[in-house]
Amino acid sequence: MIFLGKWCRAPLVCALLAAAAPAWGATEEDAARAAKEGRYEEAASAYRALIARNPATLRLRINLADVLAKERLWDEAIQEYEAALKISPQNAEARVGIGTVRRWQGHIEASVQAYETARAAAPQDPAATLGLAGTYALDHDFSKAQRLYGEAAAKWPTDAAAQQAAYDFARQVHPRAYLYFEDDLSFQDRIAGLATPFGSREDIAYEHQQELRFLSETGDKTFTRTDNRLIYTHTFGYQQALEASVRHSTFAYEPAAVPTSTAIPPFSTSIDSFDEYRVRYAQPFTPEQVVSVRATLRPTTLFFGQKFVSEKLEADVQSQWSPRLQTSFGTGVLHDLKDSAASESDLSYQVLWRAGAQYVVSDRADVSFRYITNPDLDSSIYATTLLQASYSYSSTYSGIFRLRYDDYKQADDQTSIYAGVRFTPSSHLWSEFGLKYAARGPRDGLFGLASVIWRF
Repeated sequence: MIFLGKWCRAPLVCALLAAAAPAWGATEEDAARAAKEGRYEEAASAYRALIARNPATLRLRINLADVLAKERLWDEAIQEYEAALKISPQNAEARVGIGTVRRWQGHIEASVQAYETARAAAPQDPAATLGLAGTYALDHDFSKAQRLYGEAAAKWPTDAAAQQAAYDFARQVHPRAYLYFEDDLSFQDRIAGLATPFGSREDIAYEHQQELRFLSETGDKTFTRTDNRLIYTHTFGYQQALEASVRHSTFAYEPAAVPTSTAIPPFSTSIDSFDEYRVRYAQPFTPEQVVSVRATLRPTTLFFGQKFVSEKLEADVQSQWSPRLQTSFGTGVLHDLKDSAASESDLSYQVLWRAGAQYVVSDRADVSFRYITNPDLDSSIYATTLLQASYSYSSTYSGIFRLRYDDYKQADDQTSIYAGVRFTPSSHLWSEFGLKYAARGPRDGLFGLASVIWRF
């Protein structure tokens, strides 16, 4: 206060000094406490003030870099880690920090190089080995990742982090089973699947799905679509993958909704069955820009015996504009039946659009938006708009809120509000449970959703 009193004849200077006083008066304990409590901006300000007084202090530089990384100020974090290396060129902790940030950025080669240098500088520190294993796992090079996790678990048998990381990775490369159930005014969806990684970069899955479709006005069931699907994925590296799938679908109509040669019930189709062949390829041009192309062929048999092939071609680009903001934009063309079509003469072309964005508010919260025209396997919908927000209360519990609007080609549109809880107590189990309020035309109601993934 005495110091500020000397300058208070100049109001602007006095105000600036008063604002800076808490940071300049902060101790290392204050900065560490703020970082531990998740007040990263406050912690960074305190560390910068401490560094201004002690610019050659290695520990302050590394602590500041760690805080900036958690705040997703990745370029600034790299600068501070490099400043720490100028003070101590062989410092393994700074190298590990660089490896971690480069991995978060998707710069796989730079991350591997930083971790390898750290391993050479501090061979008895498990952090570099675990970090390198994590980078290979992100790059889907599971054979190298498995070797390194095994090495860490054997070399540091009493290190809890090394043992847990090896255990968690084992769940990632073991088979998994999943169940999904969603109820709604317009449909009821049930999915069961089994998937397993094999080799170093492959994954294969089988999925069975049943969707019941209802009339919006009365709630009467119109048809059940049953799918059996086989999916193969080969991952070449980070964000680069080839996926191929084959699906067989059959339709079973309720007596009141059976198509006739002169009429198709509202909100229904005349499809008897179809096979679907789909290929998707994703290629990163930079770690921040990923382009994907998707092609679908669907030989279809109508209820009256007519046959045709629908085609769908899509392309989109996903862009990481900053550590917090990601967007996607895509377009395509669909050649398929119109809604409630009765014959192959009702085939039409439609231009498809897709847009989305995700913003990471903090290390606990994010919000996202998505808009898509003519979602897969539902030619009755013109477009779906989805707004979502999620918040992690802990490593075990998180909450999710979703607002959805379906623009139907015929009959009434639908609005739904969903709130759910995600429960992930271990690397074995991922689950989500929630309730949805849906309103469409004269009807509304509460409906449930449950999703469970179990890794063996």
